Amino acid sequence: MEKIKIVLVDDHKIIMEGIASLLQNEESIEVVGKALDSDELFKLLENNTVHIVLLDIFLPKPIGIEILKTILKQYGKVKVIMLSGNDEEVLISGAFQAGASGYLTKSIEKAELIEAIHSVNLGEQYVSRSLEKSLTGNFIKRARNGDKYAGAKLTGLTIRESEIIRFLCEGLSYKEVASQLVISTRTVEAHKNNILEKLELKNTIELVKFAVKNKMIEL
Repeated sequence: MEKIKIVLVDDHKIIMEGIASLLQNEESIEVVGKALDSDELFKLLENNTVHIVLLDIFLPKPIGIEILKTILKQYGKVKVIMLSGNDEEVLISGAFQAGASGYLTKSIEKAELIEAIHSVNLGEQYVSRSLEKSLTGNFIKRARNGDKYAGAKLTGLTIRESEIIRFLCEGLSYKEVASQLVISTRTVEAHKNNILEKLELKNTIELVKFAVKNKMIEL
């Protein structure tokens, strides 16, 4: 069976060497190169068969996310796992929406690192277990799928719910919406609560932003 060929990229040599040492005796994985910056990385990609790049998200100039995008543009078959000591949702979301196949914390244990590499090599996406515990399942879906997830939520709305969203975003009160649709104000309120739950929103302001972003209304 062909080994999974890995390139490690981190501007902290001690971290890179530590990861390499974890993988050196794995029969199914081969570290074919180590890079301290993007120039070294792209030379390795040009001259080696590489299946997965383990990339530090905080590489300076260009930053890891920009390098990720360039890898995917120039070497479409290469998969990228982001490495980070940061567990902020905005970073995780940005990494997946930019095309990352995985996001691992640098505190990851050897067994999970190997599991992540194998999962990503099989075409799956992987998030460190420690992150999955702190992130909601819905956030992971949003992070991985971006606009596709928003689109899936839109298709879950009923015609009546879409009508109510448009009326509320136009600034109509519950009473005015009820009059327009010939239903009770309590029914309007119940619909709104259901809508917010479906779309994972907190209030009308967030609902308006969602409606504008997804072109349900025009300002």
